[in-house]
Amino acid sequence: MMAEIVGLFNKPINVRVVTGCVLSLALVATPAVVARAEYKPPEDQKTPDKETRTNSGTTRGCDGGDIPLTVLASQNYVGRTTSTHPTFAWFVPDSKSLKLKFTIYSRGSDGNFTEVHSMSLQSSPGIMTLSPFPEGEPGLLVGKDYFWQVVILCDPSYPSSAVVDRVQIEVVEMPPDLQDKLDNAVDSAEKADLYAEAGFWYNALDEALKLAEESKLGEVASALLEDLAKWEKPKPSQELTEEERESIEKRMGYLIDIANVAR
Repeated sequence: MMAEIVGLFNKPINVRVVTGCVLSLALVATPAVVARAEYKPPEDQKTPDKETRTNSGTTRGCDGGDIPLTVLASQNYVGRTTSTHPTFAWFVPDSKSLKLKFTIYSRGSDGNFTEVHSMSLQSSPGIMTLSPFPEGEPGLLVGKDYFWQVVILCDPSYPSSAVVDRVQIEVVEMPPDLQDKLDNAVDSAEKADLYAEAGFWYNALDEALKLAEESKLGEVASALLEDLAKWEKPKPSQELTEEERESIEKRMGYLIDIANVAR
């Protein structure tokens, strides 16, 4: 079923005509004073569906480097956002520009997956970010889980050459007390801290990347990624195969590596 979900490449979208879709490489200068945004996942965070797992340890990038294509979110747990128009980020190890497909799926009560949004792009090395839903238009729904994936086609002549990474995301209500604190925050560094401490990974990373240079993480987002790697470790009670545990351990190492090389 996942082969169908990956659904490789249809006709690419011309990004110039996708009005309001924000594709960026995190562009803002790093401030003189950098806050330490420590990510603390919620105690009641969920584990993802089996179908959302990818074995990141077996497939490197198209160039065959040490770090594979990696989405910047937890794969062993379901990351949370309070935004119906979230920003997604991933690391591209390959130096050359390749065809890339970004897709979001929802899962119905019957267990079947439905495509919610899809975009065909060109990859660029380092950190890529995407805000696929224009403000003022419908986005994701509060109270629902989705999963999103990034696929890079290494060789258009061989679809099997594609590398893929995917994770699950949960959209939740904004806690009123957190909103009060955010209303008094002075900058993105402080907002990243507040979101991170409250366990909202996607919001925290979005604010942190606003402080980073093009294609980089910056100090705040790098610190967040190091925190994520620490919390990615499986709980003893989790029902995982030995292969799945090994894959998660490798992913923890990749997150640390990305935090270092993309800092």
